[in-house]
Amino acid sequence: MNNIKKILRQQSAIAEFGSYALSEKDVGRILEQACVICSDLLGANFSKICEYNKRSKQLVVVAGHGWNAGVIGYAYALTDTTSPQVRAFQTGRPVFSDVKNSAEFTFPSFYKEHNVLSTIDIIIKDKKYPYGVLELDSIEKAAFDQYDINFLTSFANILAQAIKSAKKTKSLRQSIKRRDRLISEKNALIEQKSLLTAELHHRVRNNLQIIHGMLVSRMEEIGSDEDSSHITLRKIASRVMAMAHVYDQLLISGGEKGISMITYLKALIGEIIEIYGSFRPKISLTQAIDDIELNLDRASVLGLIVTELLTNAYMHAFPAGVGNIAVMLKRKPDQKLSQLIISDDGTGFDEFKQCNRSGIKLIRMLVQQLHGQLHISSQLGSEFTVEFTP
Repeated sequence: MNNIKKILRQQSAIAEFGSYALSEKDVGRILEQACVICSDLLGANFSKICEYNKRSKQLVVVAGHGWNAGVIGYAYALTDTTSPQVRAFQTGRPVFSDVKNSAEFTFPSFYKEHNVLSTIDIIIKDKKYPYGVLELDSIEKAAFDQYDINFLTSFANILAQAIKSAKKTKSLRQSIKRRDRLISEKNALIEQKSLLTAELHHRVRNNLQIIHGMLVSRMEEIGSDEDSSHITLRKIASRVMAMAHVYDQLLISGGEKGISMITYLKALIGEIIEIYGSFRPKISLTQAIDDIELNLDRASVLGLIVTELLTNAYMHAFPAGVGNIAVMLKRKPDQKLSQLIISDDGTGFDEFKQCNRSGIKLIRMLVQQLHGQLHISSQLGSEFTVEFTP
């Protein structure tokens, strides 16, 4: 009857420990609790757990109950065949020891200091390799029996699973910490890059504004005569101004989104009207622009195309200085293609003679950068249509 009560008590303890250990995430606390429970249930004065250290090839005492200072941390060399701990670890079988009268095993001095007379060692094994050894020690002779072996074997199996689970949780937490640290570092780098990019855009934009200002100043020095040098300066100033405005929109958007063409082109067209309207006041310009977003490179190219075509219209389409220009940017219904159409009701041009002029060549080159198609019509004035994918 006493044995039955003992077995039931041990089974209950195994169930309770299993519930506790599988929810506990700290391996050290699991090992300490295991030592206490085993000592209490088996009436042992002492207990300890040895972990196998792969590097040193030793069994190191990592947890214990009842021992004086100095036992935790003690190491058994795996080459020591006179150690019952090593025997249990290597064979996987329980090992009983009579400390005082054993002719097979030798024991460290702390066993004698604690008056230990009998021990039992049980392997703590896993599927891949053993974790180590669980040992119970008593100051009584022959204190352990087969019932104790059965209990300790079951207990050691639960302990092995709990250790494995806790180590996996620890590894997962470390991985999460490393991930969080890497994410934090990445975000810091992205923020730093954004600041540097914004600063670069500011400097580029300011430099373009300075160049534009210098060109305008030079045109004012030359005067209002429309000679070739004045026309050349005006064209260069328009192109620089087109680039400056695209950076204005980039800075407004913070570089996070694309550049809004409705905002960019309206500002750009306004500047072109201001530059050319002073000597072509009777030329009117209308515009209809859909809200399309493009990245920096494509917006820059489209801005240069608009600048070049409007400049050519102002300069060459109206010998009498009177006429109409229309600018249209629209997204086609299928949403996969957009059209830029710039037309005028001026004198038109001989398409075959004009196609080799530098202005047309530049426009064709810019359209190629958009991977688009250019269509030219000169039947009623001039009409340039650029089809491209946003």
